[in-house]
Amino acid sequence: MLQQFGFTDFMNRKKVGLILRVFATDPADIPKRIKMIEEFVDQAQVVALADKPVFKRIDVLVWADPSFGDQSDCGQTTAAMREALVDRKNVHVSEVKRGDLFCGLLNYGIALQSRHGVDYSMIASGEARDYLNDDTVKRMIDALCKGALVTGVAINELTDSILEGRIANTLAIWHNVSLMTVGSFDLSAAKPVDMRFADYKRGWSKEREAVVYYHTAGVEELIPLARLIDLVKGPCIAPVLPMQDGGEVRYEAPDRAAQPDLWERHISKMGTKLERQTAHLARIHCDISYIKGGVMPEFCQF
Repeated sequence: MLQQFGFTDFMNRKKVGLILRVFATDPADIPKRIKMIEEFVDQAQVVALADKPVFKRIDVLVWADPSFGDQSDCGQTTAAMREALVDRKNVHVSEVKRGDLFCGLLNYGIALQSRHGVDYSMIASGEARDYLNDDTVKRMIDALCKGALVTGVAINELTDSILEGRIANTLAIWHNVSLMTVGSFDLSAAKPVDMRFADYKRGWSKEREAVVYYHTAGVEELIPLARLIDLVKGPCIAPVLPMQDGGEVRYEAPDRAAQPDLWERHISKMGTKLERQTAHLARIHCDISYIKGGVMPEFCQF
C-alpha cells in the first residue's frame, strides 16, 4: 500500500521542487532561452495551493558538457541566465559540465534537489509553460497525496501515450527517493557522445509526410517507470489531464520558419517516440502494456 496524505498535510510537510533544462549552442539564441526560462519561473512562483507556494526550490540547469562539442551550450548562457534571474527568490542556476542532456543532467538535478530536502521534483520543458497553472498542479499534487510515485500531464501531442502511463518529462513530478531507489534515469537512454556510433530508430512524420530518424535515446522515463512498478509490485503512475482555465492549453512546438533546426529535431523525436520507448522497455524484458498496467485505477482514462 502506497503512503497517502491529506492535501493540507502534504502541503505542510512535503517540499516540491522544479527542474528546468536549458542550453544555447549559438550565443544569438541566448535572449530567447532567457525569455522562455524567465516566463516559466515567473509562472511557477505564483502557483499556490492551500495558500502556500508549491515550489520551494527551482533549479535551472545549463547543459554544458564539452564532451558533446557544439551540441551543448556555447559557454555564455550560465552567466547571462544568472544575471537575468538574480532577483528571483529560491531560484538557482547551475552549469553542468558532466552528463548528457536526457539522463545525466536530470540525475544531477534530482540529486541536487534531494540534497536540499526536496521530496518531489517536477521536471518540465520551458515550452510547456501554459500547462502550469493552479488547477493542473492541484491535480498532480492530489495524485501524489493518493500515493502516486510519479504523475504527469497529458500534453496535447502525447495525450494518448501519457494517459496509458508513459509519462513524459515535458511536465512530470517524481518521488525522488523512489526514483533514486530504482536507479534514477538509466544511462542506456543517454544522448550519444559520438553520433557515428549511435543506434537509430525511424518513424513517420505527419508534418513532413516522410520517414524521420532519431537516435535511440531520450524517453528516459520508460525504464524507471517499469522499475517503479516492480518496486511497489503494482500501480503507482498517475497521468492527469490539464485543466483548461477557459482556454486551450497547448505545448509550444518550435516554429518551423524561425527555428528550422529545432523544428526538425522536434518532429523527429515525435515521429520515433513509440519506437524508442518500445526499444528501451525491451532491454528490461517489458512491453508497453506493462506500463499501462502500472496506472493507478483512479487515474485510468483509457
